[in-house]
Amino acid sequence: MKISQVQAISLFASFADALDIVPPELSQPAFSMRDNPLLGQGAVIVRVETDEGLVGIGEAMGRPGPRGTAAHINEVLAPMLRSRDPRHHHALFTAMNEALRFAPMGISGVDMALWDLRGKIYGDSLVNLLGGPMRETVDCYASPIPYLATPEDSAAKAREFLRAGFRAVKLKIGRGLITDINHVAAVRDSIGSEIKLLVDANGAYAASESIALAKELVKLDVYWLEEPVHPEFADDLARIRRRVDLPVVSGEWLGSWHQFRDLIKAEAVDVIMPNITRCGGITGLMKIADLAALENVTVAPHGVGAGIGIVAAIAACAVMPNFLIYEYNQLFNPLRHSILREPIQFGDGVLRPNAGMGIGLSLNEAIIERYRND
Repeated sequence: MKISQVQAISLFASFADALDIVPPELSQPAFSMRDNPLLGQGAVIVRVETDEGLVGIGEAMGRPGPRGTAAHINEVLAPMLRSRDPRHHHALFTAMNEALRFAPMGISGVDMALWDLRGKIYGDSLVNLLGGPMRETVDCYASPIPYLATPEDSAAKAREFLRAGFRAVKLKIGRGLITDINHVAAVRDSIGSEIKLLVDANGAYAASESIALAKELVKLDVYWLEEPVHPEFADDLARIRRRVDLPVVSGEWLGSWHQFRDLIKAEAVDVIMPNITRCGGITGLMKIADLAALENVTVAPHGVGAGIGIVAAIAACAVMPNFLIYEYNQLFNPLRHSILREPIQFGDGVLRPNAGMGIGLSLNEAIIERYRND
């Protein structure tokens, strides 16, 4: 059996096309988007086809520009993979990583499609291919409560997530310590003490500010502090972690297990957040989880993306021994559910893996064509 074709399709769903008025909290939901507003939701869909007619599907991250990642797959990775055996995943992953410096997101989508393809070759689910489940359900949290005008607005958004069935929520902070504390306090008061409250600064602060902020967050029973400083400042993250009694979290922007290794070795984090559409796909995510397990670090995968990556990540989380919690992103995204024919399995605050072969999904081709952005 040989790979006959690798195709990447760029998708983009413009907020302006979908909404009469784009609210500011949608285009700038967090500190990291202050100078680069979010204009819509993108994704890269990957198909890997064999000479026997089987097709695997995957997803690569669509930020900041899906066409660039699609071009990397089509022009760099596809020629490397044609005529190779899709079952040889270690050899293919190693070969793709020789081109890692160009775009790890592209590798993620192809690796995911290859795992989906192997599931169809062997007639088994991704969970079983990865070694079998450690858990039947995957804990998750709703994200984000974006930058809203008042603490009362943030509290109302948190209650909306609870009504939808979530048992944990994440609030975006980074607007100054007083503003942040006011919003955190309002959300905590609104949701009560039994609901997990996570906060994410997206690198808004310096180390000293982060330490002062974290000491106040402890009083409000915050579950974790995510990216208080820019994610490349591992030494600052380690300094913050030593000074506060609050888990420090980072990793959503990292693209290889080497970067995660360095972050973990710096003793900078209690929890890492790889994104399956950015960190090397399923193979990359599981390698990163193994690295983390050796240092007693837990894994809480970042959940931004379209539906294929979400379902693949849920399967990986079900298998991962050191899994903590998954981010089930709820920011408006026309690509999250509409491209899938099978629903994402969510209820009672947890996610469940799909049981079909491979990732267990098929695509709505009409929706793919609607949002195609070649």
